[in-house]
Amino acid sequence: MSIDRRLSLLSRLSFRVAQSRRDATLMGAAALLFATAAHAAQMTPVTREEPVDICPALSHIVSSADFKKLDGERDAKLPGVDSIDDCRANAHSYDCHWRAHWEADGFVNDPLEEIGADMAACFPNAVHDINTPTRQHFIVKTADRRVSVTASVRSQNELRLRIAR
Repeated sequence: MSIDRRLSLLSRLSFRVAQSRRDATLMGAAALLFATAAHAAQMTPVTREEPVDICPALSHIVSSADFKKLDGERDAKLPGVDSIDDCRANAHSYDCHWRAHWEADGFVNDPLEEIGADMAACFPNAVHDINTPTRQHFIVKTADRRVSVTASVRSQNELRLRIAR
């Protein structure tokens, strides 16, 4: 083999080595960049919206002496109920339906389970006697009355809440 040919092979070999080193350096830099971005993403605090607090409105409704008077009361407005027409009241029951606009709070993904958990948290003295995929039922006992609170599914993300005594 001639010297010219050997030099040509040696030259190509050194070019390939240099190119592979450059490629390795680029790959290493990309891996480092990816690892840094992943670490930064883990360190960034996740900001979540606070879950909707249904307790104040639900407690106000359950303790009401007259459901008919709840129509004009701001404290009785349930989160996610857009208009007063979504709720019906008579002397012995309060019946609302609405689309679940809130997100689950990270513990449950189903709006019915979410409202069932909220009701259990709102009324520690309540008896939770029905828990199905389409219905949650509680009996809330107060000093002077017994109130039935039922949440049920009407359609996808549409709930119905009925409070009766």
